[in-house]
Amino acid sequence: MGQSVRRLWGAVLWGMLWAGTAAAVAPAATSDDTVAMMPLSDEAKAADSLYRAAIVLYESGKFVDAARLFIGAAEKAPKESALLYNAAKAYDKAGDRKAAIEWYRKFLANNPTKREGAIATARLQVIERELGELSGAGRPLPPSLPFVEQITKHTFQTLQSYEGKPYTLMGVGARKVMGFKVYAMAMYVEDAGARAGFPKLAAQAGGADRDSLLHSDLAYKFVVLGEFGKAAILHFVRAVSAADTRKAYREALLSMSSGGAPSDLQRDIEAFVALFDDVAAGEDVLIRSTPEGQIIVEAHGQKRLGPTNLRLSHDIWELWLGAKPISSDLKKTILDRVDTLGR
Repeated sequence: MGQSVRRLWGAVLWGMLWAGTAAAVAPAATSDDTVAMMPLSDEAKAADSLYRAAIVLYESGKFVDAARLFIGAAEKAPKESALLYNAAKAYDKAGDRKAAIEWYRKFLANNPTKREGAIATARLQVIERELGELSGAGRPLPPSLPFVEQITKHTFQTLQSYEGKPYTLMGVGARKVMGFKVYAMAMYVEDAGARAGFPKLAAQAGGADRDSLLHSDLAYKFVVLGEFGKAAILHFVRAVSAADTRKAYREALLSMSSGGAPSDLQRDIEAFVALFDDVAAGEDVLIRSTPEGQIIVEAHGQKRLGPTNLRLSHDIWELWLGAKPISSDLKKTILDRVDTLGR
């Protein structure tokens, strides 16, 4: 049955996923093991099959699906408490703290060995603290630190505050046109709302680490469609006229509507592009949207309220994060720090 599964006494003993792998922890054989030749019961066979399938899913990064099969195996073999740990570990890897806490507690309630209990308890305490910090009002934020965009060498901050709410830096990048640097960009999300939605993103992505999150377009869609505030600081290293800015945004936004944009969307696109003026080298432009779709542009020390249109606000962020971004190189880097939402 392989290194991590052993049959003894007509039952199935499973290894625990210590350190993310299936390691055999079955007890040593005794002189009574001659009884082990007895055939497995149908329940044990079903549990064994579920366990094997769960391991394949776990090792391929499909942690939520693996957790469900571990739970199914545990229902077939209720005496094998290691399966409860496996389920907790899989949910933990998926970033689903609530589910991980539930199954770590169930494992600990089944009287594991002192060593196994200590390992599970230590991890349980960590994620309970993390969950409490994420859900509690006034969660302490780390200090804002400088973060350098490597192409333009412009420095952004890892935290910003808008309307009294903290926004966390997701990543930075540079926009080039015909090889010329135009602006450095920093992408931010409203900290509380984005963190609240992060466990679901991690579960869908198959992990809370950066590589899993950015393997597909899930993280990009999470930011574009997420019900939380978003903000982008554009630091210009080259002067750009209002006419050029308005034309570029207008054409890009109108092109997103196959068959033509409806009249109300066209109206709001015009209201949005009208918010932009000439920009000199060294100046910043801030583009923000609220969860309700209110669009705001700030430049030259002035705050300008644009239209409230949820579809348009999504389309604006699609310009940088969508399937056809204005710069594929920029898209690659402006969510480089998305995994910080899970820390």
